[in-house]
Amino acid sequence: MKPNPVPHALLLALGLVAIGVDAHAATPAGTSIVNTATATYIDSTLAARSATSNTVTTVVQQVASVSVSAGTAKNGSANGQVTYAHTITNNGNGADSFTLSATNTGAFTMASVAFYADVNGDGIADNATPITTTATLQPGQSVQVVAIATLPAGAANGATNNLVVSATSVFNAASTANATDVTTVAPASVMDITVGSAGSGAPGAGAGAETTAVQTKTTTPGTATRFTLYLNNAGTSADTFNLSSSTDPNFANMNLPEGWTVVFKDASGATITSATVAGGANTVVYADVTPPAGSTPGTTDFYFRAQSPTTNVVDRVHTAVTVTAPVGAELKLSKTQALDANCDGVADTAFSAANITSGAVPGACIRYEITATNQGANGIAGVVINDVIPTNTTYHQYSLATGAQTTQGLITSPLPGLTGAVQATVGNLAPNGSAKMSFGVRINP
Repeated sequence: MKPNPVPHALLLALGLVAIGVDAHAATPAGTSIVNTATATYIDSTLAARSATSNTVTTVVQQVASVSVSAGTAKNGSANGQVTYAHTITNNGNGADSFTLSATNTGAFTMASVAFYADVNGDGIADNATPITTTATLQPGQSVQVVAIATLPAGAANGATNNLVVSATSVFNAASTANATDVTTVAPASVMDITVGSAGSGAPGAGAGAETTAVQTKTTTPGTATRFTLYLNNAGTSADTFNLSSSTDPNFANMNLPEGWTVVFKDASGATITSATVAGGANTVVYADVTPPAGSTPGTTDFYFRAQSPTTNVVDRVHTAVTVTAPVGAELKLSKTQALDANCDGVADTAFSAANITSGAVPGACIRYEITATNQGANGIAGVVINDVIPTNTTYHQYSLATGAQTTQGLITSPLPGLTGAVQATVGNLAPNGSAKMSFGVRINP
């Protein structure tokens, strides 16, 4: 493992990578260009003759030339570090080394500047020994460079710095090249929980908790359902976030409804209570929500929270779980009653499932309401509600309007004063749909 550079230093690291010189590379310095002329002629005796000139020699002089690979842009946090990588190439025709320097422009100045070697070009300083000049490079050779910059403690979020990295020829200081790296100050960590996918357009993106659930899962009593959460850290530094759940969007009450459980798991399936997320990255977390075996069908809002105990960076996301009846138990039937003391077909009190213990004297009447509700996730068909006239009573009908009624389908009943069955042929009920059957009886006098 490579040693880390000294903290709070801007490091620029170098390493040599040989690059072949192509056929059109500059003529190497020191090369001698030698030239001799010859001539032929016929003398006065008609003999063929030749002549050779003196030899002249030109020695090619060294010319300096250098290039620096283009800069990049990154986010950095106040008092934190950013790393930039460059390649410096000797484009001259002679061996040369290059002085390294960095200057700043923009809203703030980097706290320090230094240079370090990166022989293998992996973008990490090889050691903690700074340099200010490259090794000698032959024509066409390159040096790998990494720059590690420390931002000042007071750098404001959103402010930018332009770091100009320069390489200057030692042979000829007039030959220089540079590249600009742009740093924008951002918080050390930023949390945004999304559901089902990551990124700015994912469900739950942005500060939570949302007003309405961004995802609703359907399950049956006692059966777990899973939410896939993405913990997105848009900041510059890694942070660890504690995970929690609540039915309270403000998390003032951390107690889940009786019998409900929420278990967080990582990508490998291991149970976790916190997750570490690198800066500029995201991590997948699963939230397994299980309603109690006897839970009543309905929808419950759930909120998931990721909060750093160190920086207090936090986000919440709003989801919901809808519990439906298992197959074969979709139809819920509830019966209520109310006293009709004077038998005028109108209930004297509100309908209730409670016992009637006052006023039910011989000759008084009782009104019944039976409600059938589809609490399943799918529609059901062929619904028929049945009831019978209780012992010690007879069917009572004060008028047609107060006789046996159904809110859906057809109704059959005994004749007034007789006993027998009351039946409503309801037919189809959509999810959450309901139908009510009502009738009255008289207590035998």
